[in-house]
Amino acid sequence: MKQHRLVTTTVSVVGLALLLAACALLWQHFTAPPVYQYVIGETVPAAEAGPLAAYVEAGLTVRRASLQSAEQASSLATLDIAETAAGPVLLNWQARVDDPFMTLAVPPQDVVALSGVLKRHVSEQSKVFAWWDTSRQINALGAVDFMFDRHLGLPLFLPAHWSGQRAKIEKIENGFWTNGASDATNERERFRQFARALTAPEAEGMAMLRSLAGEGKPTILVLHLRDIILLGQMFPDRLGVAFQDFGASNDVHGMVRRVHAWLEEHKYAAYGVLQASGQPVRAIALTDAASAKTLAARLLPFMGNEQHDVSGATLVYQAGGFSVFEIAPADNTKLAISQPRS
Repeated sequence: MKQHRLVTTTVSVVGLALLLAACALLWQHFTAPPVYQYVIGETVPAAEAGPLAAYVEAGLTVRRASLQSAEQASSLATLDIAETAAGPVLLNWQARVDDPFMTLAVPPQDVVALSGVLKRHVSEQSKVFAWWDTSRQINALGAVDFMFDRHLGLPLFLPAHWSGQRAKIEKIENGFWTNGASDATNERERFRQFARALTAPEAEGMAMLRSLAGEGKPTILVLHLRDIILLGQMFPDRLGVAFQDFGASNDVHGMVRRVHAWLEEHKYAAYGVLQASGQPVRAIALTDAASAKTLAARLLPFMGNEQHDVSGATLVYQAGGFSVFEIAPADNTKLAISQPRS
């Protein structure tokens, strides 16, 4: 009996120790500081806003901000935001660590230029598809009604040492960007369907887009070359994407040789090039033939890819990294806008 009581006591002590350890871990989880925080800075006057002046002129407050590490006193990224009733809208993002970090932003000058075109030429009856962050940026200027206009947080580029904290990071992101808005699960799922359409073979993808828009609805599709990187992050099994920055250079021919050497080294199928003002040249490649046949890859200007038009999609505007298409409804009724290619 004594031995039995001794074993019972030992088990009880071990159980208590495990319980205390679990409580300590839970306490640490709930009391540990976040891995980072957003720090809002000064207001940006129109005279100093550059391409963001359009947001100030639209009556919005534009602020500088930074992403500050909780692990060390350093800035991980700098950003510009517009304050709106639906929460802050990201206008510009510059990572201070290895890119991509958290997100990849479209150059604001591209967005502002596109906003004016859409405002002039898109009818109220049109269904307009674009990446959700582009939609929010243009909607802040009061330009047009998009299918996706909420902060959806897709995709999220996390450094490897943060991968185990994804749930905590998503909570930080949602708390900062959504301003207590209602749950966006349904819109997030519709957006995933949109992204799946873009990563499907072109004929299948077009049918999926028409289905999302609704039968017979005039549909506008807005794509940026940057979007191909985001699609590759969301669906790496459907779309192989690689990119590399080559620095700023006035030697165009030398830059072309370096890009072609990179493509040849890896045997990539096709490529496109982005260069925003003051930013390095970024080459974006499709890594295999199957990726080059996806709807997004066929619509965007990738050199080395098939050049014939996608059936049912008419290019109506192209500038910067943006390409805008009219998607013909199944019955080929008259479409919503008419803008010559520029």
